Amino acid sequence: MIMRRALYWALAGTAFAAIPATAAQAAITLIGTFDGNQCGGAGGFAACWASGTAPGGGAITKTPPGSPSIIRFEPGGATDLGSFPSIDGSEFVINYVSATNTLNFTYTPGPGDPEIHYFGIFQGGSAPGGSFNNTYQLFYDTNPITTGSINLSTYFVNSGWSHIDFFDTGTRVPEPATWAMMLLGFGGIGMALRRSRRRRGELLQLA
Repeated sequence: MIMRRALYWALAGTAFAAIPATAAQAAITLIGTFDGNQCGGAGGFAACWASGTAPGGGAITKTPPGSPSIIRFEPGGATDLGSFPSIDGSEFVINYVSATNTLNFTYTPGPGDPEIHYFGIFQGGSAPGGSFNNTYQLFYDTNPITTGSINLSTYFVNSGWSHIDFFDTGTRVPEPATWAMMLLGFGGIGMALRRSRRRRGELLQLA
């Protein structure tokens, strides 16, 4: 009896573990500031990876390990696709408010789409005095990022933006078939528990 009960709870725990977390979004943190565009060069944006979690510990590399690229947006609406065929850009809404120099975005993933935990913003332009100020800022959140509102004046010398990049951590939104399997698992656990209660009642009657 004890072993059977332990098995039921183990199955239930496995099923619940498969459900994606829906915790409230934590604070988006700046983890890296770099000179120039950190996602250019050989292989383009699709070959870029983000990593790091602590302020000052962020990195953009051209080789794994890390979080692969999802998509890049430019102010005119042009995109550069990353490593995920399911992403075409329609999952995002990007909005720049010039009056406040604020860049806003929302992300609505579909089944099989990646989660976002990193994004980077690049601004290229001239700084006061005629020098160039090309800066890339990398942000991170321990929880999946679905919205963001960044006051660019906090992180850059100039107004506006050159592009924004998004990166994945390897987690996907469950496919419908996955949800179906989970529901079947819950149903099986419920039937086993009911059968166990009925069996205990029969044994009590015999006693």
